[in-house]
Amino acid sequence: MGMTQVKDREEAMPEGAAAESAAAPESSLRRCIVSREAFEKDRLIRFVLGPENEVVPDLSQNLPGRGAWVRADRKVLAEAVKRQAFAKAMQAPAKAAPELVERVALLLDRQIGDLLGLARRGGQLVSGFEKVNVALQSGRAALLIEASDAGKDGRGKLARHTLPGVEIWAPLTAETLGRAIGRDHAVHVAVAPGGLALRLKTALRRQSGFRRDDVSEDRASGGGRDRAPVQPGPIKTE
Repeated sequence: MGMTQVKDREEAMPEGAAAESAAAPESSLRRCIVSREAFEKDRLIRFVLGPENEVVPDLSQNLPGRGAWVRADRKVLAEAVKRQAFAKAMQAPAKAAPELVERVALLLDRQIGDLLGLARRGGQLVSGFEKVNVALQSGRAALLIEASDAGKDGRGKLARHTLPGVEIWAPLTAETLGRAIGRDHAVHVAVAPGGLALRLKTALRRQSGFRRDDVSEDRASGGGRDRAPVQPGPIKTE
């Protein structure tokens, strides 16, 4: 069975359909400028051009200007820089810095830390083995986040107590994880269901593509980060 052809935004809107399109819900699919495959936005990172035509990552997806989307993967972004794919996609003399991959990786780590801090201040987070264990067994946790440098045996104890649907990640070291929530270090953290948990899931999925080690992801459910691309009808490229 052949795949549905994916069209750019300019090709997707028939003449006279602008009013109908304005009322339609915005598509969550975007095309990676490297692979030309369509993915959900939480699997991609948006980039825009800065004042000097420099390529700027837009993790919040709200910066003005024409956007270019790249799959949230270290190798794919490096290929975009190497092939000068941004200049072609943005139809401008885009300048992607050689250190763009490492910059994005750092920004994603920082975003996760910031969101964990917000969750703690909003009462949506608990830390420590006993408190996390209670949250997991009582169904009051959507995310189990553990230190990447913690022993697998220790992490496995809580993983066995997670209910279906709870995602398990190990994105940061114990020192970095602790600093994010106002402690010297932290090994086990649980985040309650809600808007912050959803934002964290997106950030964690993206960050997992930039990890250099083998503990980027260990989820109880929800599928792996290498989920196959979606091939829908019309999608946006910005």
